[in-house]
Amino acid sequence: MRRLTRKKTILTRARISAALVVFLSFSLVQCNDSIKQAESSNQPTQLDSLNARIIDSPNDPQAYHDRALYYSNYGQPQRAFEDWGLALKADSAFAPAWEQRVDMLYRMQNFDGCMDELNSCIRLAPQSTECRLLRAEFYVHLNQFERAFEDLNSALRIDNQLHEAYWMKGKIYASQNDQDKAISSYQTAIEVNPEFFDGYISLGIYLAGQQNPLAEEFYRSAIELRPSSIEAKYNLAIFYQNSEQYRDALGLYREILAIDSTNATASFNQGFIHLEYYAQYDSAVFWFSEAIEHLPYYHQAFFNRGLALESMGETEAALSDYSEALRLKPDYTSAALAKERALKSFYNRP
Repeated sequence: MRRLTRKKTILTRARISAALVVFLSFSLVQCNDSIKQAESSNQPTQLDSLNARIIDSPNDPQAYHDRALYYSNYGQPQRAFEDWGLALKADSAFAPAWEQRVDMLYRMQNFDGCMDELNSCIRLAPQSTECRLLRAEFYVHLNQFERAFEDLNSALRIDNQLHEAYWMKGKIYASQNDQDKAISSYQTAIEVNPEFFDGYISLGIYLAGQQNPLAEEFYRSAIELRPSSIEAKYNLAIFYQNSEQYRDALGLYREILAIDSTNATASFNQGFIHLEYYAQYDSAVFWFSEAIEHLPYYHQAFFNRGLALESMGETEAALSDYSEALRLKPDYTSAALAKERALKSFYNRP
């Protein structure tokens, strides 16, 4: 089952693509060619072995679980789901089967069914911390924080090294503006697991929102863990930019572009610094153009490039950019006002 360390929160899970849902719904009809070939062969297969184990030990939930994993890996989720059901018939307290069924229902966006499975998991397999953590996520999404805390604390009583539980508690405290408890929970999460990347990022974001200079330390720790992480570098760059450390911010944006040369936001932010803080309009035009090249519908980039061009006296080119920004976003008030101003300047020139 996917751990919370991968940021699979309710909100992100709810955005799972329709393509995945279609895959899960119809994969039983479209059996994997590899399984067909294996089953048509005269040679013993992995599936044969798994079937033999079940015949020999029909009351062993692990045997059904292993065959379910096989089916899942070969694109037959319905068969996998049924086998996890058989595992639970053999032993209703077999937590891995509950956890896998919950995960599959989550991915299918069957949230009602998922909650039913979670309740059953916690009732029949009370040692499953996975189910408690996941149900806590549901409660957070529903703003039922007391229930979320109950599940998180229950999970921690089973295993007090669950960094995800402390991290989630930090998220809840942060949403309630309880600064001390939020920071304490985040810190506990990374103390329990010093390689918990998301914990460093979350603590950095929270401290940055409090304008606390310690945010830099935690972003730096995240970068040490994942030197190629665009997320960590970008968050630190924004922190530097908001702290008026523009040179450091520009350096990080260049590092991001060295990793991903098509990163339009890193280009845009460089343009913004050159436009707003350095008044280096030619450099601003260059970076906004880079952003537009990689993200042609980037209406803010057109607008800001228009500002840079207008500041350079290139009013006609600026008008073109303002018009394009408005074409992409017709209710873009700033672009409309800028275009009106530029038109007056253009027609009133000597």
